[in-house]
Amino acid sequence: MGTTTHSSLPFGAPVNESYARALGDKIFPQSTQRVRPYYSGVGEDSIQLDFSYDATSCGVNVVNAITAAGGALPTTSRYYRAAPTTQSQVISDTKEGIAQMVQFWNDHAFDVAGYLPHIRPLMGNDAHNQFFGRHLNYKLIDGGSNQCPDKTRAAAIQAGDQDHAFSVFNDFSADSVNNTTAYNMAADLNSAIPANRRPMHFGELWEPDSTMANWAPFAWTQFATGSTIVRQLASYVCGNLVGKPASRSPNDEAHGGYSHTKRVFGLVHTDVPDAVGLANEFKGQLDKFGCGHGVITKEIAYNGTDFAKAQQDNANLVLQLQLAGVTSVIMLTEPVQPLLQLNQANQQNYHPEWIWSSYGYDDSSTVQRLYMNNGNENAGSFGTSNLGVPGGFGFGAGDPFYMYHAYHTKDPATGWTCDPTSDNGMSNGGKEDAFCKAPTAIVTYYYTMLPMIGGMFFAGPDLTPQHVTAGLQAFPSTRYGGNGPTDDPRPALVGAGPGKYGFVVDSVEWRWRPDYTSPVPEKKAQWTEYPDCQRHYVNWPNDLAVNWHPNEPAFGAWCGDPKTGYPRTLPDDGNH
Repeated sequence: MGTTTHSSLPFGAPVNESYARALGDKIFPQSTQRVRPYYSGVGEDSIQLDFSYDATSCGVNVVNAITAAGGALPTTSRYYRAAPTTQSQVISDTKEGIAQMVQFWNDHAFDVAGYLPHIRPLMGNDAHNQFFGRHLNYKLIDGGSNQCPDKTRAAAIQAGDQDHAFSVFNDFSADSVNNTTAYNMAADLNSAIPANRRPMHFGELWEPDSTMANWAPFAWTQFATGSTIVRQLASYVCGNLVGKPASRSPNDEAHGGYSHTKRVFGLVHTDVPDAVGLANEFKGQLDKFGCGHGVITKEIAYNGTDFAKAQQDNANLVLQLQLAGVTSVIMLTEPVQPLLQLNQANQQNYHPEWIWSSYGYDDSSTVQRLYMNNGNENAGSFGTSNLGVPGGFGFGAGDPFYMYHAYHTKDPATGWTCDPTSDNGMSNGGKEDAFCKAPTAIVTYYYTMLPMIGGMFFAGPDLTPQHVTAGLQAFPSTRYGGNGPTDDPRPALVGAGPGKYGFVVDSVEWRWRPDYTSPVPEKKAQWTEYPDCQRHYVNWPNDLAVNWHPNEPAFGAWCGDPKTGYPRTLPDDGNH
């Protein structure tokens, strides 16, 4: 693997130096000079961006609902603060994270473009206008949440007609933890704003390829599309699970479980149109991979707009699964109602397998730990992940932290120097948490904004949605980890390709282990196991991804401990 250094970026982020330079040499701009008239939102020396967030928590307050249900919100770590427990803290962290990101990219676009030798010479040398003679301006708009679609549409019209934004961003954590908000925003931009001045939209999550194509070239997801997720999940169900006992049910039959019973599948999702469409696509993929949609014995669609109504229905939802004899529940869900559903399952002594994917960020430590107070219920959690290794189960800092750390190395009020090499160096007994540690909101928002930044580099001086999209689709296939492009085989494989509007193309198998503790520096209760040696697949059971074929070194190199299954990690994994 290439050498990771801290030498080339002044803000301290580790870089796989030689690999990043080799990859950058393959990237070329889509334009080489400005063309008038400029696209909407693009000025002589500025680019207008709008960030949507739920300013008033319209509808049921999700943070309050999680807390009331006993959800375990993320505690502090070496690099990040504890998750907000009030709506005012959510808003404050969101605003702080957005401001920090925009400042960072305005200050450091030249530094990052130093790895793009065919693009950097076109960007000029004006430190105040690093994006080809322009800088980023931004505005916060109240786009509400999935519980108030009228507010989302008003924000879309504001972004297009009043703010003349080049791009609008939605972020899962700022949208009351529901991807339908971003879907509504993209749909409203598509229907309300003419194509010749329509803002781009970043932050789509888990939508079908057909939906993304309908919105082309304006909308992008930062991870895998919904179609990629359900295709791979269907291949995993058909190839690895059908016809076998529900061995990952946490209990045996005498204690409400199914560990010796042949699998009977259920499917749970919301009733909003995009989720129903994706569930239908999943069932179609079950047909294509040979086990057939008939393996789904019970399908339940819960209310995806009225949070309180869905909550009232959860006891009946669980009862229906139990009465149908479902041993293995496939969850194509957002992460919050399942907290309440797993609560109900535990109360009803129903302990099936819970099968998750990247939909809803359900393949992450944040979400799985959210369920850790549900008795032993999440001991039955496993599935597929498109986020790579460690991906959503990461235990280090990652680039979002280093973006924040660039401006928080020494507390001016106390003189304390923030030292990322030790817990106390970042905390000083808790007294420096608010300064040294980054807000959790910056993590997902960083990846929401990252494709837009890359797209602006790749577009060249003539910034248009067409050039941004062409540049993103031409980005070379590579593995992309917490610190960017790498030749480490474990992170996710990215590379959209022609006609695609999402990046991640492979996936891994994981199983949640309440009996594990994550590696240092995180060292938190509950973590993940990779039962299949961290191998990456395009489709199960035999279509392995590049770097992971049986004749390649990685194939048998990353198996867990033979006695405990605990994943193999490298000593430096948590330090960057």
